[in-house]
Amino acid sequence: MKGLIFVGELSLNDVVQRVEELPALPHVTYRVLELTSRPDTTLSQLTEIITQDQVLTAKVLRMANSVYYGYARRIYGITEALLILGFSTVRNLVMAASVYNVMDREVQGYFLPRGELWKHSMSTALIARSLAKKTGYELPDQAFVAGLLHDMGKIILNTYMNQKFEDVISKVNTENIPFMAAERQILGFDHAMMGSRVAEKWNLPSELVEAIANHHTPALAKHNPKLTSLVHVADAASMSMGIGLGGDGLLYPFDGFATELLGMTSELIEETIAEIADSLIDAETMIEN
Repeated sequence: MKGLIFVGELSLNDVVQRVEELPALPHVTYRVLELTSRPDTTLSQLTEIITQDQVLTAKVLRMANSVYYGYARRIYGITEALLILGFSTVRNLVMAASVYNVMDREVQGYFLPRGELWKHSMSTALIARSLAKKTGYELPDQAFVAGLLHDMGKIILNTYMNQKFEDVISKVNTENIPFMAAERQILGFDHAMMGSRVAEKWNLPSELVEAIANHHTPALAKHNPKLTSLVHVADAASMSMGIGLGGDGLLYPFDGFATELLGMTSELIEETIAEIADSLIDAETMIEN
């Protein structure tokens, strides 16, 4: 059948439909994303929506007050958080808190212990946002969200990779090819493709879907190659810090297309890594229930 990619007897569409772990964003998160994209939204409207979910509210406040996220001033309520941090930052916190339970788990198929995928995703998000600001990208918060979600596909493919990991690693070692290339050859598709399906399910903007789908292959991005390149570089930088290496940290260099497009030097990347490293403290307990 044209357009379908098969792994054994399953197509990519079949996997998306059958895997129960494919998450849906909470209603409150959808409303926050909607309200923060409108210029006429008021402080009281946004506060009212977020505080409808007490667990989410507690997690957002814990994150806002964490050393990990980098704010020193004590924040006691959502209204205060909105005043001090701004709508876009609180939106990022809501998104991060919403996906935490999905990502803070062991991902055996990629040799990632519990919490490692979350730390990698959060560090990638922070690096992407920082690099966006330094390279003049106009929407650094968009880069944050793309970085946060770039590896969501690993959650969905975890079961398949748990069964096929040795085959993938063997192909990587014997053929000296990148992990994702081996992933595609063994499974029929890769975690980036699967992650883009999650983003589509969440009705996220096409730029985010593209960035997730091509974060290992930024030259393939057509809609917003700069955003995709930021996520790629941030992902590679996070791995260079030893965060989230798992099984697919093998043969994953910085892509020349991405660094050239962004005008990015190795010195700038190293400087950003050093800055972010200072804020990566106590991530495991940052927003636990």
